[in-house]
Amino acid sequence: MPATKQFPTKLVHTLKTHNGPVNAVTFSSYPGTYVLTGSSDRAIHLSRAIPNSSTTGHETTSPIQKYEAHGYSVLDVAVAADNARFTSVGGDRQVFLWDVEQGITTRRWAGHNARVEAVQFAGEGDSVVVSGKSPSSVTPVCSVVEASGILTFLSGSADTTINLWDTRSKSHKPIQTLTEAGDTVSSLHVHMPTYSIASGSYDGRARIYDVRMGRTTVDVLAHPVTSVRCSADGNALLVSTLDSRIRMLDRADGKLLKAFGGEEGLEQSTTGARVTYRNSELRIRSVFAKGDAVVLSGSESEKGDPSPQAHVFAWDVLSGEVIATVRAGNGVKVVSCVAWNEKGGCWAGGCSDGKSRHVNFCACISSLLTMVLCRHRQNLRLNEKRIQTIAANQGAFCDIASSQFVG
Repeated sequence: MPATKQFPTKLVHTLKTHNGPVNAVTFSSYPGTYVLTGSSDRAIHLSRAIPNSSTTGHETTSPIQKYEAHGYSVLDVAVAADNARFTSVGGDRQVFLWDVEQGITTRRWAGHNARVEAVQFAGEGDSVVVSGKSPSSVTPVCSVVEASGILTFLSGSADTTINLWDTRSKSHKPIQTLTEAGDTVSSLHVHMPTYSIASGSYDGRARIYDVRMGRTTVDVLAHPVTSVRCSADGNALLVSTLDSRIRMLDRADGKLLKAFGGEEGLEQSTTGARVTYRNSELRIRSVFAKGDAVVLSGSESEKGDPSPQAHVFAWDVLSGEVIATVRAGNGVKVVSCVAWNEKGGCWAGGCSDGKSRHVNFCACISSLLTMVLCRHRQNLRLNEKRIQTIAANQGAFCDIASSQFVG
């Protein structure tokens, strides 16, 4: 049976730990035992992805750890390769670097002039953080790498810039600022095997910065870009835009390989109706799943619907057909972010019903993280030595790789 036919759709765990919409979700490192979630309630929560109880539909209302320093909504979170650190960004116009165990911020960078929507780790030992601004020249990026041999992390911002930050330096200034974007930088993805940085912006452009070659390629989508993601081999770029479309582009020449969205999804067994993928107003992230065989994305509910029900969509990469639609729950207006755990064969989606500071166990909930997992979970917990070996083999440029989260 093809892998896409086995896509997990069974709800096994729901997190109700936040008091506001969930804007960011990311799994911990292999085997993805934990998740970090960022919310409009200004907090970041560390929770167990796989509940101790094997009961289907398990609900958790209290996280393992809370990280509270933001004064505004948290919009993105990225975990370092050693899993001892993570970085977060949001409406504060700052980039926060956290110590996971201590639960405190160890560094804060204030180089942006507007909210920061995206952040990624990169470089040797995750010594660079990338946050959102806009690039003016790619050549300086190349010179920075040649001079120091590192790339730290990046942040993307509504001030139209991408900043690169050196976590090992005491300087509070970015080591590089990219200023090409004409509008908010909404999404970033670092693909270390090809030493490249992909960015998406509301100016309708997807840009790829090739650090080694010192050059930029630009794909014009004509609609605001909300999400970018490189395939594992680096040959394809997944781009989500506010015309309710997700496009897979050839990185070499920008050719459209496949388009997703715009069609009706699978028939819902509960209602008999077919649902349509929508993304026309809000930032929604999409990712590759199941070894790049599947495209996974959240969506918006139908505008004006008195009983909103947003869905998560999964498409087969080769055929472009919808292979699964999963209803997020009654009253959920949007599934804004999704994350895929390759080892666990599971995914998570962060949702909102648009009501702040309101949690109802039976009906509408303002913040919800839905964990849909495969049945086979017995092999997910591996010993510390094996995890460290695998993390080391994956290299220093992994977004998430280490063992401190493993319980």
